[in-house]
Amino acid sequence: MGVSLFLILISIFSLSVLVIYKVTYHRKKFTNMTGMMIAMSIGMSVGLTVGVIVGIVISDNFFIATILGMAAGFLVGFLTGLPVSIIAVLDGMLSGIMGGMMGAMLGEMITVEYRDAIVKIMIFLFLSTLLILLHLIQKEVSNKEATFYNHPLFIIILYSFIFILLNQLDPIFSDIEAPNEQNHIEHH
Repeated sequence: MGVSLFLILISIFSLSVLVIYKVTYHRKKFTNMTGMMIAMSIGMSVGLTVGVIVGIVISDNFFIATILGMAAGFLVGFLTGLPVSIIAVLDGMLSGIMGGMMGAMLGEMITVEYRDAIVKIMIFLFLSTLLILLHLIQKEVSNKEATFYNHPLFIIILYSFIFILLNQLDPIFSDIEAPNEQNHIEHH
């Protein structure tokens, strides 16, 4: 496992734990609908992102990739919905399962030259969803807008930093040959 992939997986895990902690800490301030939305969003986002990564890493065993993607989304959706209500638990679990399945399918079907690009896209979608969820949590808890989550300059700086970091590190999946090298080998 490369450094980029390790950092991506650690980021997904730690940011998911942050959302679960915030929901657990402020559980009495959420309505059922807000709790359902948070559990569904984080379950689906984690399921999709982890499912794509696992679908690419374990591309020779689609069954295991699907099970692992579903398990990641299921677990995060379940743990996020648990402090709120049984409806939020059900919503988070089912969304996580569906996201894990779809992510594993996408990871399995994507061509070799676009694997890094799709993982980077999924990371940016995950981060966008997470920022919106953190903004929603802040708004529900204190009834005022979050100061730095929704500031455009913060978002531009954060996304620029992540984009530069992902491009400066080694490729996410280092065992991939460039498409031009494959064509050159086939012609000889």
